[in-house]
Amino acid sequence: MSSTVLTHDTQEPSSCSLSEDYNEDGSESDLLIATSQMVYQMAKIVRRTEINEEEKIFYSHLSLHCVRLQDYITRASRTLSRIDGDLVNTALCQFDSLISETGLQEFPCYSTKSRLKTLNAHWYNMQEQDDTNKIDFIRRWLKLGSSEEHLNGIDNILEECADKLEKQQPKNGFGKSGIRISSRDHYEPSYGVWRPAQALFDELLKCKACSCSKQNEFKAKLELGTYRRPDEKVQKKDATRATPKRAHCMGNSTAGILDFDMFLSMEHDWHEYRVQAAKGRVVGFAIDGQMSHSHDIGKARRVEKLCKSIKSMRSKAWQRLVLKLSGGKLFNVGIEKSNFWIDQTTEPISLLKCFEERHDFFTEKTKRILSLIIGYAVLHLGGTSWLQPGWVHLPKANASPDIETDSESDDDTIFELFDSGHRCPELIALAVVLIEVYFAKPFYKLAQMNGIPLESPIGRITLFDVDLVFNGEEENKVEGWRYQIPEDSPLLIAIDNCLNPVLWENKQGNAFDNLMLKAQIYKYVLRPLELHLTTGFSKIPLDNVDNYARGLDFGGWGQPIVDHGLQGITATSPITISSHPRLLTPIDTPSPALALVASNQAGGVENSIKKNRDYLNWRSEYLNVYNKFITAYLPNPPLKPIKIAILDTGIDRGHDAFEAREEAIKARLNYYNESQRSIPDLNGHGTFTASLILDYAPDAELYIIKIADLNVRPSAAIIAKAIDHAVDKWGVDIISMSFGWPSSDFDDYDGLESAIHRAYGKKVLLFAAASNSGGRLSRAYPASSSQVICVHSTDTLGNASAFSPTAQPFTLNLATVGESVESAWPMLLCDDKSAPQAYVKSRSGTSYATPIMAGMAAFLLQYARLHISAEEALKLKSKENMEALLKRCAERGPNYAMRDGYFYIELSLNRHNLFGGKLGDINYEISKTLRK
Repeated sequence: MSSTVLTHDTQEPSSCSLSEDYNEDGSESDLLIATSQMVYQMAKIVRRTEINEEEKIFYSHLSLHCVRLQDYITRASRTLSRIDGDLVNTALCQFDSLISETGLQEFPCYSTKSRLKTLNAHWYNMQEQDDTNKIDFIRRWLKLGSSEEHLNGIDNILEECADKLEKQQPKNGFGKSGIRISSRDHYEPSYGVWRPAQALFDELLKCKACSCSKQNEFKAKLELGTYRRPDEKVQKKDATRATPKRAHCMGNSTAGILDFDMFLSMEHDWHEYRVQAAKGRVVGFAIDGQMSHSHDIGKARRVEKLCKSIKSMRSKAWQRLVLKLSGGKLFNVGIEKSNFWIDQTTEPISLLKCFEERHDFFTEKTKRILSLIIGYAVLHLGGTSWLQPGWVHLPKANASPDIETDSESDDDTIFELFDSGHRCPELIALAVVLIEVYFAKPFYKLAQMNGIPLESPIGRITLFDVDLVFNGEEENKVEGWRYQIPEDSPLLIAIDNCLNPVLWENKQGNAFDNLMLKAQIYKYVLRPLELHLTTGFSKIPLDNVDNYARGLDFGGWGQPIVDHGLQGITATSPITISSHPRLLTPIDTPSPALALVASNQAGGVENSIKKNRDYLNWRSEYLNVYNKFITAYLPNPPLKPIKIAILDTGIDRGHDAFEAREEAIKARLNYYNESQRSIPDLNGHGTFTASLILDYAPDAELYIIKIADLNVRPSAAIIAKAIDHAVDKWGVDIISMSFGWPSSDFDDYDGLESAIHRAYGKKVLLFAAASNSGGRLSRAYPASSSQVICVHSTDTLGNASAFSPTAQPFTLNLATVGESVESAWPMLLCDDKSAPQAYVKSRSGTSYATPIMAGMAAFLLQYARLHISAEEALKLKSKENMEALLKRCAERGPNYAMRDGYFYIELSLNRHNLFGGKLGDINYEISKTLRK
């Protein structure tokens, strides 16, 4: 069969045909996933170059289309669902139309698929290059400067492809996991919620005026929600069916019903209310499951004074009042059973307070649900009196997110804390909250951690402030927090779109009308936030997010009542967060991903709380030694601190373990991805090991180089480069390496060996993990190098760990604790069961014994600088002398014998220990050891 020649029309991007005889390895779906990822990466770089605003908008849209296409194709593949080949081919054609004339000339006879596959291969080879080379590559291969008509054509077609692929996602998956895949039939929500919400606010203001109003303070809490309902689409498709017992919001239908769940208080005496409003010309209410929305309003009593309605409910703790709003007036319809029990003795806690004091609330699931709910609050309540200036921190967080307002409205001051350079300041505020929720820290704290002074730390936040804190400043080498968020995250797209002023005005530079603005907000902000939720938690259907949100009991203010038939309170929400912290951190299985990053990962499930407690006691005894001989003598700041470099998977910079010791981290480099200045840890291994070093060497300076990520084995060439930089540029004393190869048979071995030799020659102490293969394999490389100190693992009693390699004869075998070690774990990798109170985990492996040994070596170096002569302290910088002193630390008395072939190093103030004696005796023993 003859090939069909590709037609490439720069004005009509849809006119593209595909080769009919393409049979290269890999399906079209796989090619679309790879190409979407490639184009996303390119688009991200292009947006930072000098291009016009129209192109920036296009590449912002293009990024979102790429994320959506990857998500839908991947999900369909996992569930063995049919993928529409025509849509896949159409999307590939649109990506192909981005290729420049230069690229077309270089591949004149290639089919679309072959050309894209070749381009993917070229781009893959560019990953090790810096940004300058990548930009040159993009300018060569992408058709930059295309006409607006051409770009709009590609934009529209890719969006249509993504929409159609999303609609084809199955309601039930048939994959091996057996997990039910929720419907992906996304549809735009109602844009009419704001009208009844404002009408309700206005009527509440009218009703507050009464004879006792001067003595009472009225407040109202409106529960936030998406106002999407599970049966919304069904009702839209078949309007002729009988009206269901429960009325729901029905998209943009004028007959739709809105449910407002809220709380009203008088003098802090809170009570639950249900208010339902119909959209359209008449606003009405119905009772949830108890009354029909057609109930005769004429029989209901008009609510004229709030105080009477609130007082009438004081003796009805298990009931709530049902109100209707008709013709701008509130009516008292009746009483029904309450859905929520309020703890009147507990004050609701603000979201800001949660950021500052209660990190345990912010599991990954909670963050994503909360972000979406708050996004919908801007869509539905923007421009109404409910959205007060302080909404940025959602004043009170209760069972589910809500906005609180008192009886005084101050419309004139809404959003004054933002500048006027953005047509939609509500979205600047939303960007701030999304950033805060992601990092579980208030904005002022994020600015403070980067050394950025805000114009007013507790007042006005400008667009400039947000841009500086989030995006950073190249000139002053200020790293923005955006680089801590994964590059392919839909959340990042949502935040960028919030802050992009161009998206929120028309071509004439004027503000959109209300309906158009809300449509834009959904398209560019809420849709990515929906993807942010569903890509992480596919079992949460978008139409049921409100029910999930009701289980988020942030402040322990109350509990959902799930069974009215019970006499007591039952709180069994699947995602309810307990307000009572656990006393001990559970120990879980080490991550299998680490096995690919390093050869030193312990197997098996650790479930012994006792072993974890034993480790904490072991560490406490070491710190007693440190405090007695270092802390008590060390000037503040240290005159010559010990410098330690760690080569690993990066760190979670926002973790409390590093935030509290930010000054100790002197420098960070990303050699795994040199185009990225930040060192986000998506594995956990690097955060864990770096925190251990600071635990055991709290006064040392820490230098961090990211050399690997996720399941990627580190490159020997990258490690060699990292060692050279740590030695030559930073002048470190110690390098900790918790990785290794089973043998010396790997690429760039010679280069790595040379770097280790150079470091050894400059008296830098190198520590490396022995491996976790037990008796099956010997020491891994570089731990097997004669110029590196190899670290084995034991339990807290000095018994060799089962996974630690067998002690080698005629060789010094040093070991320290490496079982049930507790340390920091990235907050984003902690799930609902992973002790969110402290974001720590307990793990085992020689990987973790290594930073502990490196930390103890730093202690010995610091001790020597404080307590013995400078000449002797300098001797301790050699590998042989450090090994000799570590061996002496392990020896306990003249009859000491190795245990399991290891010299077990443990420091304590016990008399049998080297540091259990007097200062003069310790100095004598150290000097004697160094003279041997």
